[in-house]
Amino acid sequence: MFIRIFLMIMAVCMWVSPIMAEELTGKSIIEEQQKRHQSDNEFSDVALTLINRKGKEKNQNMVIYLLKKDGKSKTLIQYHAPANIRGVGLLTWEQDKKKEDDQWLYMSASRSTKRIAGGSKKNQFMGTDMAFEDMRPENTDVHEYTLIEESSIFSKKCWKIESIPTTKKEIKDSGYGKRIMWIDQSNYFTLKIDYFDHHDRHIKTSVFEDIRPMTGKLFRSFKVTWSRIRQKTHTVMIYKKIDLDTVHKVVTFTQNYMKRPVK
Repeated sequence: MFIRIFLMIMAVCMWVSPIMAEELTGKSIIEEQQKRHQSDNEFSDVALTLINRKGKEKNQNMVIYLLKKDGKSKTLIQYHAPANIRGVGLLTWEQDKKKEDDQWLYMSASRSTKRIAGGSKKNQFMGTDMAFEDMRPENTDVHEYTLIEESSIFSKKCWKIESIPTTKKEIKDSGYGKRIMWIDQSNYFTLKIDYFDHHDRHIKTSVFEDIRPMTGKLFRSFKVTWSRIRQKTHTVMIYKKIDLDTVHKVVTFTQNYMKRPVK
């Protein structure tokens, strides 16, 4: 869901699909979810709290711009705080099907830009519990989705879906051997994702809360918590504002724009 994590945060909705139960598959559920909840234009103002294993907190603030055109999304993340990382940016361009998305990280302190490619996408993003690959759109062409069972979580009846990478490159580059997703049957909203490494060890969990209607069938989660199991660390994302109207008027999704001082 952005950038995955970004585009996963956007996976939400409110009424039961016209897809009949006997036709449901893991992939059809994910495709219906994407159809309902991917916006063409979006701005988010996000407060992050990073919590280490001793409970010490560190605060960050970022803004996220998203524009989708001709079926492809472009996303720009820019840090506004704290001062030592103000201006740091992450630019993601979604590519066709099995092609790797383009992704660049701009470090404002050194005024340098580097491309995030291959195995680098499994690395952690800016000290958070998210990886670079979590910040990319969900690519259904390089994953297989299996509907495991119907299950309940957070008092919601869900579809429990397993996602595994299927191409040699995705298997090699991703830090995840599989993901288990719980999707609310009443609204196609992803409530929780468990992440496993290539040795089937549970390494991370993301939980989506504070779900609000935006427009039409489109909903958003205003609180997302990421937790790494072994490290015992957490990243809490609170969405202070989500605007579905103004991105294309103020942002150019280029490396040069990413280098401009943030306002």
